Amino acid sequence: MVTRLREQGAITEGDLRDNYVTFLAGIFRSIRFGASSAHGKANMVRFNYFQDMGAFTRDEGSGTYRVDFEQMGRAVTALSEVILTLQGDGDYDGAAELIAEKGVIGPQLQADLDRLADADIPVDIVFEQGMAVLEGGS
Repeated sequence: MVTRLREQGAITEGDLRDNYVTFLAGIFRSIRFGASSAHGKANMVRFNYFQDMGAFTRDEGSGTYRVDFEQMGRAVTALSEVILTLQGDGDYDGAAELIAEKGVIGPQLQADLDRLADADIPVDIVFEQGMAVLEGGS
């Protein structure tokens, strides 16, 4: 969608590549909360579909991920087509099959998520705020 908005001139600032990187980073952040909820499963469908389409690569040595911008564009378009077709056709069974097949965390990704947890990298930011903080209390 962001690609089309850029093509139509609705979004003119920034770079499409930044949007793709942010999109993938957002998926990683979300799946750190788990894949059991509907949102978690949806993010895993995206992750696994993009992985299958070569939208990103994982460096075995460092365990880091890199977006392939050309493939990411193709993958986003292809997944959008799949989802919109399932919705348009009212294909409940097809949607359930997609979620069952792609809505799961694989062993490699789980190992990477465990590595983040072991390094004590927080899943989310917790802001300390309010009068107690302003007054020096806790």
